Amino acid sequence: MNLVHLVKKSPDFVFGYLTDMQKFVSVHPVIFKIENLKGREYLVYEKLKLGFIPYSFTYKVTVEGNEETRMVLIKATVMKLVNIEMIFKLEADGDNCIVNEIINFKTILPVVSIMSNIFKEQHNQLFMNIGAA
Repeated sequence: MNLVHLVKKSPDFVFGYLTDMQKFVSVHPVIFKIENLKGREYLVYEKLKLGFIPYSFTYKVTVEGNEETRMVLIKATVMKLVNIEMIFKLEADGDNCIVNEIINFKTILPVVSIMSNIFKEQHNQLFMNIGAA
């Protein structure tokens, strides 16, 4: 899945929010806590609503950022069943940042279309929140 976001901040500002997990948690719409495990590996605490029922879970992520290329790679494994890879490519557009996002899901479960819709909504909100930070 490919998404494009326009953020009214500089690429450096956006890069900081994607690579500093304390900044990231402050703007993410469903992640409410992140703990550093070691190096660039983290434990993420997330709460989703399934219908009207809130559902909380944790999963591990790794975060790699390259300031020169303005790229960020986030990999996660959720419930040992879904592998998620997110690549964020940041480009300057005047005083703004264009975020080209590539999200890959690997799973044996028939949930990719549902997850795609959830990620699209969450990440639109995420980048609006970064723009407002």
